[in-house]
Amino acid sequence: MIGEIKKDIKRAKDALESAERNFKENDMLTAANRNFVACENAVYVLLKSKFGSSSVSRMKILTRLKEINPKAKEAYDNSYDLRVQADYGRKARMLPLNKGNMEKSLKDVKEIVKNAAKAIDEAKEETG
Repeated sequence: MIGEIKKDIKRAKDALESAERNFKENDMLTAANRNFVACENAVYVLLKSKFGSSSVSRMKILTRLKEINPKAKEAYDNSYDLRVQADYGRKARMLPLNKGNMEKSLKDVKEIVKNAAKAIDEAKEETG
């Protein structure tokens, strides 16, 4: 399972890097999409580290994430809202897709990715 989690964190880091690059290029649509992918993969790591499950569904994210990390749940919900606006043209449910909200979401997701990487390190220490 550690191998699977390492793939999740790599996807999270790669997507975050892409989101930040697209944000700097004022491509908010792609930045929102990549930001959500980064957040989702980092959340997988957090949940797998805590519950040990190899598969994480959107329903599990919605029901269990708030228990272990309310701030990550809020960032997940916000990044998802921005992504569906970017990808499907839907109306905002929480935050309108604009540069300020995108910048805040990127910052929040970066923190989750950092926490997920830390969770991997802690899991490695526990298993020896």
